[in-house]
Amino acid sequence: MAKYRVCGGLAMTPEREMRLLRKMSGKGWHVKAMKGIWYQFEEGTPQDLEYALNLESRVNAEMLSFYKASGWEPVIVHEGYQIFRAQAGTTPIFSDTESEVDVITRSRRLTGRWAAVFGILLLLWLGIMQVLDAMLLEPLILILFFVPFVFTFLPYLGYTRTLRKLK
Repeated sequence: MAKYRVCGGLAMTPEREMRLLRKMSGKGWHVKAMKGIWYQFEEGTPQDLEYALNLESRVNAEMLSFYKASGWEPVIVHEGYQIFRAQAGTTPIFSDTESEVDVITRSRRLTGRWAAVFGILLLLWLGIMQVLDAMLLEPLILILFFVPFVFTFLPYLGYTRTLRKLK
């Protein structure tokens, strides 16, 4: 039987999300996958496992084998984010702040660019609606710009917050 919990935002509060996954493993529910914004858990033996988030935009077999050799099992692997787990006390996946800052900076830059693109498109659409004196004739178009803007701008803010903490 599977159990689901909503993800609070890997970019916004990564530490909190990793604590949630650890707590769930302690109760015998181990994260298996992500379905949209939902974590999918499978029931198992309660274990004290640590979880770590990596934000590499490109994933390759060499990277995954390096983490496995270091004791970290890849649980969720997507382009842009990966979640690993290991026994409590395993050496962290980032042993120095500089490499972690580098990975987060790259992710921040990418989401910032997309947020700017969708933000500009959103503002242009709103401006067109004002000029045409129309009451959002096509809300679908607004949603097509607003939703991607939110889902790129909020991670950008989260990465910025994380970088400030690390520096």
